[in-house]
Amino acid sequence: MSLRPDVRHETFMLWSVKQLAAAGSSLVSHLAGLLDPITRNWAIVVSGNVARLALGFVASVLIARALGPADLGVCAVLIATAGIAGALADFGLTDSAVKHIATAWPDDPTTARLRGQVFFWLRVGAAGLVIAICVLLFTPLFHDLLGLVDKDLLVSVALLGIMVTAMNGAVNAILQALGHFGRLTIVTFLNAGLTTLAVVAFALAGQLTPFAVLGVVGAGTPAAAFVLACRLLPSTWRLHFPTYQELYTEGQRLIRFGRWLGVANMFAALATQLDLLILNRWDTAATVGIYALALNLATKVDVVNQSMYTVLLPTASTLNSPTATRSYMRRALLRSTLINLALLALLPLAQPFITFFYGPAYEPAIGLFQSLLGVAIFDVFTIPLLLLTYAFNMPKLVAAADALRAATLLLVAIWLVPSYGPVGIVIARFGARVAGAVFTLAMLWWLKGRRRGSRRSASASPSEHES
Repeated sequence: MSLRPDVRHETFMLWSVKQLAAAGSSLVSHLAGLLDPITRNWAIVVSGNVARLALGFVASVLIARALGPADLGVCAVLIATAGIAGALADFGLTDSAVKHIATAWPDDPTTARLRGQVFFWLRVGAAGLVIAICVLLFTPLFHDLLGLVDKDLLVSVALLGIMVTAMNGAVNAILQALGHFGRLTIVTFLNAGLTTLAVVAFALAGQLTPFAVLGVVGAGTPAAAFVLACRLLPSTWRLHFPTYQELYTEGQRLIRFGRWLGVANMFAALATQLDLLILNRWDTAATVGIYALALNLATKVDVVNQSMYTVLLPTASTLNSPTATRSYMRRALLRSTLINLALLALLPLAQPFITFFYGPAYEPAIGLFQSLLGVAIFDVFTIPLLLLTYAFNMPKLVAAADALRAATLLLVAIWLVPSYGPVGIVIARFGARVAGAVFTLAMLWWLKGRRRGSRRSASASPSEHES
């Protein structure tokens, strides 16, 4: 099959991007040996994600060009809806499991393994429950609220993706809790690789439709990644169904801590995905598609935050002294500063990058991407500090902060979107991040002062009694 000159040129540019990403991944991995353990683990995860994003970039270009802004907007709305439903189906079990498995591993491998088994089956059951509720009760919402008339088949594929993603995410969380970040990177890379191969195959066949996109990205490749993730678990780990007593005892522990994280995850998903749904109500599908492209590119850049969260969560959960906390914060500040200096270099590259790869139809996404990149830079500084809520065992604070983010996003977006369109969404998104971060840090500072005062009162009591 011979390719047209413009297609050959574009293929060569895509190949060049992958080669540069691979070189960057190798450099990051080499430099990781000179860094502290947390940064080394972060570098391993980022290096895998850089390679994953290079593959994902190829898929995103093909999808955007094949679908066009309007169909891309439809897919984005469905993926956002599935993301919110998936977060609701988590019930806070994932982060709770990472914390509880990490605290038992490796000193008590039997308990850690049991907690992993209980978590997996609870996670699968919760996803099944939410899917059943969506099918039985809320299907009309997909027609009326989201405006997805005659899209029943697409909705069914999106719901199937919730279950497959839950299974894959559960095993990935176990690998994360065990500190097997290299294996976790392999799983994410395979997911991206299979997705890209499938997208290329559909594109060559001229069948890259919204159904193919949702079927491949939402269900097909996560299923294959789940199989690999199960094989990469330690040899003594098997996801057998636990006894009723084990399920009740360990499940109660996971739910007790995770219930507030479940509320937090639900509001966090709303704060992350609600912008697409709000924009979909006030603007055209093409505008939603343009904003979805900018958000997708910003999410790819946001891989540094996702990787940082993955690596820091087990560490933040086990901070048990003021000295360890101060060391954690110093390293986090230095790490965030260096990362953000690299991200700032992407701002002037946005215009030629989007115009060349995605075409003139997506030119309005340039300014939106640059603005969303600023939001990602803000998150780089705040995520390590916000994870201190796990050290303080304050899941209620996480839930309250995410509720504030979602409420801020909703109110500001409803106020600004009718007049300013997607620009109003970006402002609302940044405002939500600022509100959540300020609230969380203020509460942590207050809690720290309160605990310090309690310790001083306790130490002063004996002398007062003696006098």
